[in-house]
Amino acid sequence: MKEKVMLTGVRPSGNLTLGNYLGAIKNFVDKQGTYDSYIFIADLHAITSPKNPQKLKAAIYDCVAMYLACGVDPKKTIIFKQSDVLEHGTLGFIMTFQTKMGELNRMTQFKSKSQAQHKEGVDTGLFIYPTLMVADILLYNTSIVPVGKDQQQHVELTRDLAERFNKRYGETFFMPDVYITPIGNKILNLQNPLEKMNKSDNGNNKGTIFLMDDIEVAKRKIMCAKTDSLGKVHFDEENQLGISNLMSILSKITGEDFESIEKRFDGKGYGEFKKEVAEVVANLLTEIQTKFNRYRDINLLDEILLNGAKQAQPTASETLKRAKKALGL
Repeated sequence: MKEKVMLTGVRPSGNLTLGNYLGAIKNFVDKQGTYDSYIFIADLHAITSPKNPQKLKAAIYDCVAMYLACGVDPKKTIIFKQSDVLEHGTLGFIMTFQTKMGELNRMTQFKSKSQAQHKEGVDTGLFIYPTLMVADILLYNTSIVPVGKDQQQHVELTRDLAERFNKRYGETFFMPDVYITPIGNKILNLQNPLEKMNKSDNGNNKGTIFLMDDIEVAKRKIMCAKTDSLGKVHFDEENQLGISNLMSILSKITGEDFESIEKRFDGKGYGEFKKEVAEVVANLLTEIQTKFNRYRDINLLDEILLNGAKQAQPTASETLKRAKKALGL
């Protein structure tokens, strides 16, 4: 048993991007051997808005296969579905009572997503899902949560509610920390580097590289990435955001630091630099896609998820019992 616990939740909401991989998945994979590691498929979070059941089920399998393809090892990491461990829903309900409406209203993702639902009214699930996320983290005595910068707010809420509960009812929950790497923690849109790379790219997906993209399409996206007129490969997030983004991608994949990249491309044009980034990304995607096709076996995935739930449930149960006892239930 390792001393610390690392946990992340994965929403089965569609094709993952290079930004997802470099900003979060790779962080987890690189550390999974040094922590008691958990990954849960956040299928309860997925139904905060109506979903087609058949498509959701397929998305869950795709999600597990993709994480395995990206390097998550079921021998090192417990992988399970959120809905298979009922303690998630129960503790999520309990933590809702520790939360103020103003705190939930300030959640960045609620603000952005609720604007899209405004005409028909905002789903309650969208409003309260951060309290379920709090429960997800607290159930496993989590030490660190590897996330992108856009998810940091949810870990901060978890810490606030855990501290509030502990003060009210006695020491019950461990305090988790967020883990964000300094390089590649927020991969930006290739066409509009003022925005992060995400699944809902408004520019016909020209600025987003998906892990299942056709290899030649992905390379063209890199070659067409927006840069600048300075003509110098240099990391400068104020004046050269596009080039800095491409440098982050290259550095995160290869491990080469910015100084070395700058020296290698000193006096060379952006075309040559982009070509190398494109080749590195193409090699990564080829490897991931090959592994994905091998892992996309329903019997194999069901076995992994069932075993994971059996391993996760005892710890979740013990935490819930501790919380219920503190509350007098």
